[in-house]
Amino acid sequence: MKAIVYYDFKDFRMEEIPTPEIGEEEILVKVKICGLCSTDIVRAQYHLAKPRSVLGHEVVGEVAEIGQRVTGLKIGERVAVYHHAQCGACYYCRHGQEPLCDQYRSTNIIPGGFAEYVRVIPELVKKSIVKLPEDMTYEDASLTEPTGCATRTITKCHITLGDTITIIGGGSLGLLNAQLAKYFGAAQVIVSDHHDFRIAKARELGIDYAFNSKKTPIEDKIKELTNGRGADIVVVAVASSEAVQEGLKLTRLGGKICLFGDFRDVPQPNLNVDPKLLLRDDVTIFGSWGCSPQDYRVAFDMIRMGRIRAREMITHIFPLERFQEAVDVMLGKECLKIIIKP
Repeated sequence: MKAIVYYDFKDFRMEEIPTPEIGEEEILVKVKICGLCSTDIVRAQYHLAKPRSVLGHEVVGEVAEIGQRVTGLKIGERVAVYHHAQCGACYYCRHGQEPLCDQYRSTNIIPGGFAEYVRVIPELVKKSIVKLPEDMTYEDASLTEPTGCATRTITKCHITLGDTITIIGGGSLGLLNAQLAKYFGAAQVIVSDHHDFRIAKARELGIDYAFNSKKTPIEDKIKELTNGRGADIVVVAVASSEAVQEGLKLTRLGGKICLFGDFRDVPQPNLNVDPKLLLRDDVTIFGSWGCSPQDYRVAFDMIRMGRIRAREMITHIFPLERFQEAVDVMLGKECLKIIIKP
């Protein structure tokens, strides 16, 4: 089968590799679409992926082969595949912290989504497969995984009806958080970004306010929109210590700030936080990473019911052989969601 094999950041090669062989509790999925995620870019850029590996995890496709002991699935069925599955029994799972589970962190699709086929291991077959209804396109379903991550984030924010939420970062994940915040009860959703293209897209998607913070004093704007208080919740949807510091200035007394940008792999200065913000000003700082299969299913339903305008967020579609071009477009920031079609 054809796959995009990683050698270096500017060295992705389309090669022929063996089609995976499945076990009796596994399935083989023919990939129809795999979304290009910023995590894929970061892993390649900072040499965190293993040479000769295949990246990609936002997979939707068609069941091509079924193991003898698999039930509930048929060849030809259209499915979305989440690439993690928690054990459900460990300390972290019992505390609702599924992304900390050892099994969750060790499971994945094989070899990766930027290929014609993926092998889905037993743990994922049991917990992380969602069937697509006839009226749902592969394109819409391809946003399920990033929407699941945003669903977990907004759930952890515990929005109170009438809250004002500011999202720093107007990329695809930032705008997924912004759309979800409206359905979770926020009265005002504000997006801050540096790129006019993304600001325009935020407005097209119905976000209440979107500002280019290089052109607009964002702190003044938020104070103006909140009677001088600041935002009830700030979600930092970029991996930037500078953005976190900005977010702390935008958060009201007693407010919350959630770190959603993936700081695991991106080199950043240490974050210096005045303890008085936590003690005297009662500001809560927390993070959100990944999602559980349950978050994934909730996200799927949000897209299916039209509460996430998934198709409108897809700005570019590339075939497998133009993968490097897709990476270059993503780095240029004049895009939202980019998808790859093997």
